[in-house]
Amino acid sequence: MFRKSVWVLALVFVTFFFAGAGYLACRPQWVYAVTVDSELIGHVASLEEFCAIVSSVQCRAEEYWGCSLAMNEEVKAFRVRRWNLQPSPVAVAARLEDMATYTARGWAIVVDAEPVALLDSRSAAEEVLEAVKAAYLPKGSNRTLVSAEFQEEVTIESVPVDPRSVMEKDAALSLLLSGEAELKTYVVQRGDTLPGIARAHNTSLERLRQANPGLKGDTIQVGQVLNLERSNALLHVKTVEDLRVTETIPRPVRYTANPDMSVRHDIVLKSGSDGKREVVYRVEKVNGKEVRRRQISSTVTRAPETKEVMTGIGYWPARPTGMFRFPLNSGKITSKFGVVRPTGPHRGVDIAAPKGTPIYAAADGIVRTRAYSKSYGYYVELEHSDGYSTLYAHVSRIDSSVQVGKKVVRGQVIAWVGSTGFSTGPHLHWEVQRYDNLLNPMNFFAD
Repeated sequence: MFRKSVWVLALVFVTFFFAGAGYLACRPQWVYAVTVDSELIGHVASLEEFCAIVSSVQCRAEEYWGCSLAMNEEVKAFRVRRWNLQPSPVAVAARLEDMATYTARGWAIVVDAEPVALLDSRSAAEEVLEAVKAAYLPKGSNRTLVSAEFQEEVTIESVPVDPRSVMEKDAALSLLLSGEAELKTYVVQRGDTLPGIARAHNTSLERLRQANPGLKGDTIQVGQVLNLERSNALLHVKTVEDLRVTETIPRPVRYTANPDMSVRHDIVLKSGSDGKREVVYRVEKVNGKEVRRRQISSTVTRAPETKEVMTGIGYWPARPTGMFRFPLNSGKITSKFGVVRPTGPHRGVDIAAPKGTPIYAAADGIVRTRAYSKSYGYYVELEHSDGYSTLYAHVSRIDSSVQVGKKVVRGQVIAWVGSTGFSTGPHLHWEVQRYDNLLNPMNFFAD
């Protein structure tokens, strides 16, 4: 009886033992559920483990981007009871790293209220802007910087940014300097107007003004270089500099009449010499392109000496029978006065001669016109006494001393043979008028 009781007790003990062990093995556990914006991504064993995972993921991101970051998503951990659950911190870290996005505190370079480049610090943004200015600063010992400023409104502002948009300084500098096209330009000619230039080049007057910020109203000057389009660069740096240069003062030429009327070329009595002067110009540029220049000082360091020339007279086609000498000392008449052409009767005579052959004033007079036209090319018109005038066309260049209103003397070199304008080859087109009526130039020479 005693032995039976022992066996019963042993059986009960074993039953309770295994039942207790089974309960302990299968009962629910306390763990921490981890969510990202309310989406469950896994479980960890403790809050310490959760905090360590979040810190590790953010540290790796900051090390990768090289700046301080704020995680955009809401990451939480809360205690829950789960059956037969094995926490997996590695899986939680992997999911969090995959889902997390970040915001960095960046510094934007803002151009005319538009952010154009993002950097990781204010000092970096300032260095980039200084580098943009430095790209257009004057170089050379004869240039002195007066000022350098942006034409746009430029600020640096602190903004939250995606770290992927933060730029390196070199990349930001390249962006701000990029897009600068090779600008098309136009040199102002006599008779040009700003509206006329705009129409001729298929652009608006407003765009032409924007491309040339140095303009004052519609005033332009012969020889002035105009930009026909504005640069596409994000920033435009206007620099003002003083340019010091040494310039040559051309020697003046004094002509004296030939006293014995001998047949010969001009004789140089005194060669003279050019002078020198030190000039300072105030030069304005936009992104390295000159837009305006004005002289602020000039000092003569060596005065020019006058060249003295005794003029010769023409010796062909024959001696003159009136007031005029022949305008060339050599050549061949290729088209006579009055010859009918598609454009009408020929207004003068054409004398073929090599390019660069000197052209002489046919008589004393005053320069009435010094100009360029599509038909005549470069030409000079002289006004003489008693209502006479002469015109010399298609010349390659005009002597610098021949200016409107200036006097010339018979036999003075006024230009050189060329083929400018509507011309089939090097020659001089010579016209004679009296009170604006065309005359045959050959009537002034004996056969």
